[in-house]
Amino acid sequence: MQSHMKGQMTAIIMGVIIIVVGLVLESTILSRAATAGSDVKIGSFAGAQALNDLVPLVYNAAIVILGVGLIGLGSLGMIGKGPMKG
Repeated sequence: MQSHMKGQMTAIIMGVIIIVVGLVLESTILSRAATAGSDVKIGSFAGAQALNDLVPLVYNAAIVILGVGLIGLGSLGMIGKGPMKG
């Protein structure tokens, strides 16, 4: 494998690892977000629970953006386009 391809393959592999680890940790994040509001009684003011309900959405969006972004950058670099072109 050529040396410029190593960085592109690393980006693709890291993107896959981020997605897999993120999905494995998702159940823990969801259960913590569900119990956090009742544990500390944050429901005392309007909107606190609604903000807490956004945690899973933000978490999943961050995992998708990071993982798919790295996979896309590595793939574009392999075909000679983008910032990782070799």
